Amino acid sequence: MSELQSLNQATLNTSKMAIPQYDESHYAVIDLGSNSFHLLITQLVTTPTGKTIQTVNKVKQKVRLAAGLDTNNQLTDEAIELGLDCLRNFALYLGNIPVKNIIIVATAALRIAKNNQVFFDAANLILPKPIKLLSGEQEAETIFAGVAHTVKCDIEASENQLVIDIGGASTEIIIGVGCLAKKVVSLNIGCVSFLNQFFYDQSLTQQNFKRCIASAELIINEVKDNFIKLGWQSAVSSSGTMQALIEILTERQDDPIITLPFLREIETLLIQCKTIENINIAGLREDRAAVLASGLSILIALFSCLNIEKLCLSSGALREGLLFELVPDAKIC
Repeated sequence: MSELQSLNQATLNTSKMAIPQYDESHYAVIDLGSNSFHLLITQLVTTPTGKTIQTVNKVKQKVRLAAGLDTNNQLTDEAIELGLDCLRNFALYLGNIPVKNIIIVATAALRIAKNNQVFFDAANLILPKPIKLLSGEQEAETIFAGVAHTVKCDIEASENQLVIDIGGASTEIIIGVGCLAKKVVSLNIGCVSFLNQFFYDQSLTQQNFKRCIASAELIINEVKDNFIKLGWQSAVSSSGTMQALIEILTERQDDPIITLPFLREIETLLIQCKTIENINIAGLREDRAAVLASGLSILIALFSCLNIEKLCLSSGALREGLLFELVPDAKIC
Protein backbone atom coordinates (compact mmCIF):
# COMPACT_ATOMS: atom_id res chain seq x y z
CA MET A 1 0.00 0.00 0.00
CA SER A 2 1.40 3.42 -0.95
CA GLU A 3 1.95 6.21 1.60
CA LEU A 4 -0.96 8.15 0.08
CA GLN A 5 -3.24 5.09 0.23
CA SER A 6 -2.28 4.53 3.86
CA LEU A 7 -3.02 8.18 4.70
CA ASN A 8 -6.42 8.04 3.06
CA GLN A 9 -7.30 4.68 4.65
CA ALA A 10 -6.39 5.99 8.09
CA THR A 11 -8.56 9.04 7.54
CA LEU A 12 -11.46 6.90 6.34
CA ASN A 13 -11.25 4.55 9.30
CA THR A 14 -11.20 7.44 11.74
CA SER A 15 -14.09 9.20 10.02
CA LYS A 16 -16.32 6.13 10.02
CA MET A 17 -16.09 5.76 13.80
CA ALA A 18 -18.72 8.44 14.48
CA ILE A 19 -20.66 9.97 11.61
CA PRO A 20 -22.90 12.85 12.75
CA GLN A 21 -26.49 12.84 11.49
CA TYR A 22 -27.93 15.98 9.91
CA ASP A 23 -31.39 17.13 8.81
CA GLU A 24 -33.24 19.49 6.46
CA SER A 25 -31.77 22.57 8.15
CA HIS A 26 -28.29 21.57 6.99
CA TYR A 27 -26.47 22.30 3.73
CA ALA A 28 -23.53 20.45 2.24
CA VAL A 29 -20.86 21.61 -0.19
CA ILE A 30 -18.45 19.10 -1.72
CA ASP A 31 -15.42 20.54 -3.50
CA LEU A 32 -13.39 18.01 -5.50
CA GLY A 33 -10.16 19.96 -5.76
CA SER A 34 -6.98 18.97 -7.52
CA ASN A 35 -5.07 18.72 -4.23
CA SER A 36 -7.73 18.00 -1.61
CA PHE A 37 -11.38 16.93 -1.51
CA HIS A 38 -13.47 18.95 0.94
CA LEU A 39 -16.86 18.41 2.54
CA LEU A 40 -18.36 21.42 4.29
CA ILE A 41 -21.52 20.94 6.40
CA THR A 42 -23.38 24.06 7.50
CA GLN A 43 -26.69 24.84 9.20
CA LEU A 44 -29.20 27.56 8.39
CA VAL A 45 -30.17 29.44 11.54
CA THR A 46 -33.04 31.94 11.48
CA THR A 47 -33.30 34.61 14.17
CA PRO A 48 -35.25 37.87 14.49
CA THR A 49 -32.23 39.66 12.99
CA GLY A 50 -32.09 37.45 9.89
CA LYS A 51 -30.67 34.22 8.47
CA THR A 52 -27.14 33.00 9.02
CA ILE A 53 -25.21 30.00 7.71
CA GLN A 54 -23.01 28.47 10.41
CA THR A 55 -20.33 25.84 9.87
CA VAL A 56 -20.93 22.66 11.85
CA ASN A 57 -18.43 20.24 10.29
CA LYS A 58 -15.54 20.04 7.86
CA VAL A 59 -14.04 16.88 6.38
CA LYS A 60 -10.91 17.05 4.23
CA GLN A 61 -8.75 14.48 2.48
CA LYS A 62 -5.57 15.11 0.50
CA VAL A 63 -6.40 13.01 -2.53
CA ARG A 64 -3.94 14.95 -4.78
CA LEU A 65 -5.93 14.01 -7.85
CA ALA A 66 -3.71 16.12 -10.10
CA ALA A 67 -0.77 13.88 -9.21
CA GLY A 68 -2.76 10.99 -10.69
CA LEU A 69 -2.75 12.45 -14.20
CA ASP A 70 -0.36 10.60 -16.51
CA THR A 71 1.54 12.10 -19.45
CA ASN A 72 -1.59 11.77 -21.61
CA ASN A 73 -3.76 13.54 -19.01
CA GLN A 74 -5.51 10.31 -18.12
CA LEU A 75 -6.33 9.66 -14.47
CA THR A 76 -4.72 6.43 -13.30
CA ASP A 77 -6.87 3.67 -11.84
CA GLU A 78 -5.24 4.25 -8.45
CA ALA A 79 -6.07 7.97 -8.50
CA ILE A 80 -9.68 7.27 -9.45
CA GLU A 81 -10.08 4.69 -6.68
CA LEU A 82 -8.53 7.01 -4.06
CA GLY A 83 -10.99 9.70 -5.08
CA LEU A 84 -13.94 7.32 -4.97
CA ASP A 85 -12.91 6.04 -1.53
CA CYS A 86 -13.03 9.62 -0.28
CA LEU A 87 -16.49 10.13 -1.80
CA ARG A 88 -17.76 6.95 -0.13
CA ASN A 89 -16.72 8.49 3.18
CA PHE A 90 -18.34 11.84 2.33
CA ALA A 91 -21.59 10.12 1.33
CA LEU A 92 -22.02 8.82 4.89
CA TYR A 93 -22.63 12.40 6.05
CA LEU A 94 -25.31 13.21 3.47
CA GLY A 95 -28.05 10.69 4.17
CA ASN A 96 -30.62 13.01 5.80
CA ILE A 97 -29.69 16.26 4.04
CA PRO A 98 -32.18 17.14 1.27
CA VAL A 99 -30.67 16.82 -2.20
CA LYS A 100 -31.62 20.45 -2.94
CA ASN A 101 -29.38 21.48 -0.02
CA ILE A 102 -26.33 19.78 -1.54
CA ILE A 103 -23.94 21.06 -4.18
CA ILE A 104 -21.00 19.04 -5.54
CA VAL A 105 -18.38 20.55 -7.86
CA ALA A 106 -15.13 19.48 -9.50
CA THR A 107 -12.32 21.75 -10.63
CA ALA A 108 -9.07 21.74 -12.60
CA ALA A 109 -7.80 18.14 -12.35
CA LEU A 110 -11.13 16.78 -13.55
CA ARG A 111 -11.34 19.50 -16.21
CA ILE A 112 -7.99 18.34 -17.53
CA ALA A 113 -8.55 14.57 -17.25
CA LYS A 114 -9.51 13.11 -20.62
CA ASN A 115 -11.15 10.15 -18.90
CA ASN A 116 -13.08 12.23 -16.37
CA GLN A 117 -16.36 10.59 -17.38
CA VAL A 118 -15.10 7.32 -15.90
CA PHE A 119 -14.73 9.06 -12.56
CA PHE A 120 -18.08 10.89 -12.86
CA ASP A 121 -19.99 7.72 -13.76
CA ALA A 122 -18.60 5.89 -10.73
CA ALA A 123 -19.10 8.88 -8.43
CA ASN A 124 -22.74 9.21 -9.48
CA LEU A 125 -23.37 5.74 -8.02
CA ILE A 126 -22.02 6.95 -4.66
CA LEU A 127 -23.29 10.52 -4.32
CA PRO A 128 -26.92 11.70 -4.06
CA LYS A 129 -26.64 14.05 -7.04
CA PRO A 130 -24.38 14.55 -10.08
CA ILE A 131 -21.09 16.42 -9.90
CA LYS A 132 -20.99 19.82 -11.59
CA LEU A 133 -17.73 20.36 -13.49
CA LEU A 134 -16.83 24.03 -13.19
CA SER A 135 -15.09 25.83 -16.04
CA GLY A 136 -12.06 27.88 -15.08
CA GLU A 137 -14.09 31.07 -15.40
CA GLN A 138 -16.92 29.68 -13.25
CA GLU A 139 -14.42 28.61 -10.62
CA ALA A 140 -12.86 32.08 -10.54
CA GLU A 141 -16.23 33.85 -10.30
CA THR A 142 -17.35 31.53 -7.49
CA ILE A 143 -14.12 32.12 -5.59
CA PHE A 144 -14.65 35.87 -5.82
CA ALA A 145 -18.24 35.50 -4.59
CA GLY A 146 -16.97 33.54 -1.60
CA VAL A 147 -14.43 36.23 -0.78
CA ALA A 148 -16.94 39.04 -1.25
CA HIS A 149 -19.53 37.51 1.06
CA THR A 150 -17.15 36.63 3.89
CA VAL A 151 -14.69 39.53 3.83
CA LYS A 152 -14.16 41.04 7.27
CA CYS A 153 -11.74 43.84 6.45
CA ASP A 154 -12.75 47.44 5.78
CA ILE A 155 -13.07 47.68 2.02
CA GLU A 156 -14.92 50.52 0.37
CA ALA A 157 -17.73 49.44 -1.92
CA SER A 158 -16.09 51.25 -4.83
CA GLU A 159 -12.61 49.74 -4.35
CA ASN A 160 -11.16 47.13 -6.68
CA GLN A 161 -10.00 43.96 -4.95
CA LEU A 162 -7.50 41.45 -6.29
CA VAL A 163 -8.20 37.83 -5.37
CA ILE A 164 -5.72 35.00 -5.95
CA ASP A 165 -6.35 31.29 -5.46
CA ILE A 166 -3.58 28.73 -6.04
CA GLY A 167 -5.07 25.27 -6.42
CA GLY A 168 -3.58 21.88 -7.17
CA ALA A 169 -3.78 22.21 -10.97
CA SER A 170 -4.94 25.77 -11.65
CA THR A 171 -4.53 29.29 -10.34
CA GLU A 172 -7.36 31.81 -10.48
CA ILE A 173 -6.79 35.57 -10.63
CA ILE A 174 -9.76 37.89 -10.20
CA ILE A 175 -10.34 41.61 -9.88
CA GLY A 176 -13.75 42.74 -8.70
CA VAL A 177 -15.58 45.45 -6.86
CA GLY A 178 -18.14 44.80 -4.16
CA CYS A 179 -19.72 41.45 -5.08
CA LEU A 180 -19.08 41.76 -8.84
CA ALA A 181 -16.11 40.12 -10.55
CA LYS A 182 -14.84 42.42 -13.31
CA LYS A 183 -11.93 40.42 -14.71
CA VAL A 184 -11.29 36.69 -14.18
CA VAL A 185 -8.78 34.19 -15.49
CA SER A 186 -7.91 30.59 -14.68
CA LEU A 187 -4.34 29.52 -15.49
CA ASN A 188 -3.07 25.95 -15.81
CA ILE A 189 -0.51 26.29 -13.05
CA GLY A 190 -0.98 24.58 -9.69
CA CYS A 191 0.94 23.42 -6.66
CA VAL A 192 0.47 19.70 -7.37
CA SER A 193 1.11 19.82 -11.12
CA PHE A 194 4.18 22.05 -10.64
CA LEU A 195 5.42 19.83 -7.81
CA ASN A 196 5.49 16.89 -10.22
CA GLN A 197 7.06 18.98 -12.97
CA PHE A 198 9.78 20.89 -11.14
CA PHE A 199 10.36 19.12 -7.81
CA TYR A 200 9.80 15.54 -9.00
CA ASP A 201 13.17 14.52 -7.51
CA GLN A 202 12.16 15.98 -4.10
CA SER A 203 15.21 18.27 -4.27
CA LEU A 204 14.82 21.82 -3.00
CA THR A 205 17.58 23.38 -5.07
CA GLN A 206 17.93 26.96 -6.20
CA GLN A 207 17.82 25.73 -9.78
CA ASN A 208 14.49 23.93 -9.27
CA PHE A 209 12.98 27.06 -7.73
CA LYS A 210 14.26 29.23 -10.59
CA ARG A 211 12.77 26.91 -13.21
CA CYS A 212 9.45 26.68 -11.40
CA ILE A 213 9.15 30.45 -10.88
CA ALA A 214 10.20 31.21 -14.47
CA SER A 215 7.62 28.79 -15.87
CA ALA A 216 4.85 30.38 -13.79
CA GLU A 217 5.96 33.87 -14.81
CA LEU A 218 5.84 32.91 -18.47
CA ILE A 219 2.16 32.00 -18.16
CA ILE A 220 1.18 34.89 -15.87
CA ASN A 221 2.87 37.44 -18.15
CA GLU A 222 0.38 36.55 -20.89
CA VAL A 223 -2.52 37.97 -18.84
CA LYS A 224 -0.93 40.44 -16.43
CA ASP A 225 -1.44 43.66 -18.43
CA ASN A 226 -5.24 43.66 -18.16
CA PHE A 227 -5.08 43.18 -14.40
CA ILE A 228 -2.44 45.86 -13.87
CA LYS A 229 -4.45 48.26 -16.05
CA LEU A 230 -7.56 47.75 -13.88
CA GLY A 231 -5.58 48.13 -10.68
CA TRP A 232 -6.68 47.30 -7.14
CA GLN A 233 -6.64 48.74 -3.65
CA SER A 234 -6.42 45.47 -1.70
CA ALA A 235 -5.28 41.93 -2.42
CA VAL A 236 -6.31 38.68 -0.72
CA SER A 237 -5.83 34.94 -1.12
CA SER A 238 -7.24 31.89 0.63
CA SER A 239 -5.32 28.99 -0.92
CA GLY A 240 -3.55 26.27 1.04
CA THR A 241 -0.21 27.88 0.23
CA MET A 242 -1.46 31.14 1.72
CA GLN A 243 -2.76 29.35 4.81
CA ALA A 244 0.61 27.66 5.31
CA LEU A 245 2.50 30.94 5.08
CA ILE A 246 0.12 32.70 7.46
CA GLU A 247 0.59 29.87 9.97
CA ILE A 248 4.36 30.43 9.81
CA LEU A 249 3.85 34.15 10.47
CA THR A 250 1.49 33.35 13.34
CA GLU A 251 4.10 31.09 14.91
CA ARG A 252 6.52 34.01 14.73
CA GLN A 253 3.89 36.33 16.22
CA ASP A 254 4.26 38.56 13.14
CA ASP A 255 1.48 40.41 11.33
CA PRO A 256 -0.46 38.06 8.99
CA ILE A 257 0.59 39.91 5.85
CA ILE A 258 2.52 38.30 2.99
CA THR A 259 5.26 40.30 1.25
CA LEU A 260 7.81 39.39 -1.43
CA PRO A 261 10.79 39.62 0.99
CA PHE A 262 9.03 37.15 3.28
CA LEU A 263 8.39 34.78 0.35
CA ARG A 264 12.06 34.94 -0.61
CA GLU A 265 13.02 34.22 3.00
CA ILE A 266 10.87 31.07 3.00
CA GLU A 267 12.43 30.06 -0.33
CA THR A 268 15.89 30.32 1.27
CA LEU A 269 14.75 28.26 4.28
CA LEU A 270 13.37 25.57 1.97
CA ILE A 271 16.62 25.42 -0.03
CA GLN A 272 18.48 24.95 3.25
CA CYS A 273 16.23 21.95 4.01
CA LYS A 274 17.57 20.38 0.76
CA THR A 275 14.73 17.88 0.28
CA ILE A 276 10.96 17.96 0.71
CA GLU A 277 11.01 15.17 3.30
CA ASN A 278 13.44 17.21 5.44
CA ILE A 279 11.31 20.39 5.52
CA ASN A 280 11.18 21.71 9.06
CA ILE A 281 9.93 25.27 9.45
CA ALA A 282 8.38 26.48 12.70
CA GLY A 283 4.63 26.86 12.30
CA LEU A 284 4.38 24.75 9.14
CA ARG A 285 2.04 21.78 9.43
CA GLU A 286 3.41 18.47 8.19
CA ASP A 287 0.52 17.95 5.77
CA ARG A 288 1.22 21.28 4.06
CA ALA A 289 4.96 20.66 3.49
CA ALA A 290 4.81 18.56 0.31
CA VAL A 291 3.38 21.26 -1.96
CA LEU A 292 4.84 24.34 -0.25
CA ALA A 293 7.81 24.72 -2.61
CA SER A 294 5.68 24.65 -5.76
CA GLY A 295 2.93 26.81 -4.28
CA LEU A 296 5.50 29.29 -2.99
CA SER A 297 7.12 29.49 -6.44
CA ILE A 298 3.77 30.32 -8.07
CA LEU A 299 3.10 32.96 -5.43
CA ILE A 300 6.52 34.54 -5.96
CA ALA A 301 5.78 34.68 -9.70
CA LEU A 302 2.40 36.33 -9.03
CA PHE A 303 4.01 38.95 -6.78
CA SER A 304 6.69 39.69 -9.36
CA CYS A 305 4.45 39.80 -12.45
CA LEU A 306 1.55 41.72 -10.90
CA ASN A 307 3.71 44.00 -8.73
CA ILE A 308 1.86 42.94 -5.59
CA GLU A 309 3.10 44.73 -2.48
CA LYS A 310 1.21 42.80 0.19
CA LEU A 311 -1.33 40.01 0.38
CA CYS A 312 -3.79 39.23 3.18
CA LEU A 313 -5.70 36.06 4.01
CA SER A 314 -9.34 35.76 3.02
CA SER A 315 -11.70 33.63 5.12
CA GLY A 316 -13.84 32.77 2.10
CA ALA A 317 -13.26 31.24 -1.33
CA LEU A 318 -14.83 28.57 -3.54
CA ARG A 319 -16.86 26.69 -0.91
CA GLU A 320 -18.27 29.88 0.56
CA GLY A 321 -19.19 31.06 -2.93
CA LEU A 322 -21.07 27.79 -3.47
CA LEU A 323 -22.87 28.26 -0.16
CA PHE A 324 -24.01 31.68 -1.34
CA GLU A 325 -25.52 29.98 -4.41
CA LEU A 326 -27.46 27.61 -2.14
CA VAL A 327 -28.66 30.25 0.34
CA PRO A 328 -28.26 33.71 -1.23
CA ASP A 329 -30.32 35.49 1.41
CA ALA A 330 -28.25 34.31 4.42
CA LYS A 331 -25.14 35.74 5.98
CA ILE A 332 -22.19 33.33 5.94
CA CYS A 333 -20.52 33.14 9.36
